[in-house]
Amino acid sequence: MRAYLGRRLAAMGLTLLGVSLLVFGMVRLIPGTVVEQLLGQAAIASPEVLAAFRRFFGLDRPLHVQYMDWLAGVVRADFGVSWLSGRSVLALFLERLPVSAELAVLAVGWSLLLGLPLGTASAVWRGTRRDSAIRVLATLGLSLPAFWQGTVLILLFSVYLGWMPSLQWVPFTRNPGANLAIMALPALTLGTATAAMITRMARSSMLDVLGREYVRTARAKGLHERHVTFRHALRNALIPVVTVAGVQLGYIVGGLVVVEDVFTLPGVGRLLLDAIFQRDYPVVQGVILILATAFMLLNLAVDLLYAVLDPRLRHG
Repeated sequence: MRAYLGRRLAAMGLTLLGVSLLVFGMVRLIPGTVVEQLLGQAAIASPEVLAAFRRFFGLDRPLHVQYMDWLAGVVRADFGVSWLSGRSVLALFLERLPVSAELAVLAVGWSLLLGLPLGTASAVWRGTRRDSAIRVLATLGLSLPAFWQGTVLILLFSVYLGWMPSLQWVPFTRNPGANLAIMALPALTLGTATAAMITRMARSSMLDVLGREYVRTARAKGLHERHVTFRHALRNALIPVVTVAGVQLGYIVGGLVVVEDVFTLPGVGRLLLDAIFQRDYPVVQGVILILATAFMLLNLAVDLLYAVLDPRLRHG
């Protein structure tokens, strides 16, 4: 196990190094810099001022020097300072993290609570109209863009029906009820595609397990069908579902940017989007690298969870 962890951590390090190179280079391909954002038309009229600001932000140095300086700070867990606010990138990230973490947890919970029962029921009802209805809903859930779904939900539940509160953010510690009411629609939007994917994978996995010999033996012993489904089949069917859920966590992390922008939530995704618009390079680079690290650690945790779900892996 230690050797496996060592190999995975080494691979993660190399992957993060590649991510750092990509994000450092790609963010500089966006037209304009923070200097133009700050000075506006004055940046065109005053080349001297423009040059002075570029020196102030270090943009006049060669790119490889800028990258190595930034990477040296990252190794020390120093992701730099925001060019606009003057605050530490890590402090800004941690300040916004509770909102995004709550949204991600609620979205995952929604997707599992909906996807697992629907997938299991679809497998048990194979070939029936109810099975067809669930499969159509899963396909529809995968097809709806998050920004479109979020806009429709806001118009339907907040504007027309008036069931949901305004989108003004309320922390959970201040008012848990109001906070959960505000987070309901964003979590639904963010978790719909994951729920649809889990539904499809749970159905496929359950169909495979229900045809296994040990399931037929359990039925031959006279066990109730519900006992066979949930005690014998579902546990083994969860292994590939966990794989899909782990991969989908990456899509949830990526979807935070869109959903938080649509619902005006003050989370990490909104922080990243604002930094891109404002050409705040340290914030963009730091946030993306932290999110990539979190995604890889989640995948590693999913792989280690296999040993809990499948005893054969613990003794293999």
